[in-house]
Amino acid sequence: MPTSTIGRRVADLALADSQMHLGVSDLARRAATSIRTISRIFPVETGLTFKAWRQRARIALAIDQLSAGRAISQAAADVGFGSTAAFSFAFRQVTKMTPTTFLHNLSMLVVPPT
Repeated sequence: MPTSTIGRRVADLALADSQMHLGVSDLARRAATSIRTISRIFPVETGLTFKAWRQRARIALAIDQLSAGRAISQAAADVGFGSTAAFSFAFRQVTKMTPTTFLHNLSMLVVPPT
């Protein structure tokens, strides 16, 4: 997460907009800043461009949903992906595994009660 007040404000607005209805210009306006400030702040404070940070944040939200038992297609839709294929591609870019592999690995970690 960014550390500055403006960066946090933009991040909070972006996280609240998990389906990506707001573009960067809308987020900048709502955060009372400029696109240029966002493009300067995020790499300095997070090591990622705003676009890359937002993509990772969406995948992190999806991971929470998948871990809670949500179906891949529903988690994809919930975080604003237009298709399961697009979600799988983005998920693999961020995690180096497919959502199905993630769920398989998760099921291997869950020990049934005895």
